Amino acid sequence: MIVRAELRVWGVDRMDIFFFQLVLIFIPGMIWERTDAKYGTSRPNEQWEILRRTLMFGLAAYMATFAIYWLCSFCFPGTSFQVFKFQKDVEFLDNQSAKLIFHASFVSLICATAWLYVTNYKLLTHLLQGIGATKRDGDEDVWEFSFNSGKPEVEYVHVRDFEKRIVYAGWVESFSETEKLRELRLKDVAVFDFDGKLLFKTPRIYLARKMDNIDIEFPVR
Repeated sequence: MIVRAELRVWGVDRMDIFFFQLVLIFIPGMIWERTDAKYGTSRPNEQWEILRRTLMFGLAAYMATFAIYWLCSFCFPGTSFQVFKFQKDVEFLDNQSAKLIFHASFVSLICATAWLYVTNYKLLTHLLQGIGATKRDGDEDVWEFSFNSGKPEVEYVHVRDFEKRIVYAGWVESFSETEKLRELRLKDVAVFDFDGKLLFKTPRIYLARKMDNIDIEFPVR
């Protein structure tokens, strides 16, 4: 295998090779975890939580890959899922293992996208609410829940600025939150003063306010 040859040329010892191969095995989990951390509702900061999520998502990706291999085996009899055979201080990844990691990485990207739909649109929560299993909306804050809900009544907003005494009226195009700021990008924006006089219009506007200094109205019923 090319990777083995290059590692020997570089003078990497066997223990380093072992851990390098472990990192390669975790690539599907890393892809899923980073995708969810960047675009999903969960943003872990602790290293242990990131590692736990990587292991969990990686296992799920390999299980999904196993299911695909199993289904394909009915049409292609030679298809089989090869389990990694760990050997300490020895190169245990061969060409078949490399193909499996590649396939699992591709599957993890698809699963991560599907996972974003489930979490961002709270599909599981809606299902549980529909069958009467729960009335809770989840553990996320109202800010994230509101703008992730996809309901028409929360897509058009009035952001009231009491210091400048103006109101930004527009459609929510994107949003985000940090530890200190709430960010909104509005499109088709009309800006009014507190007396209702139109000041100006703009195709898009970016707003950033402190968490304790933002007032949003939802005029659509």
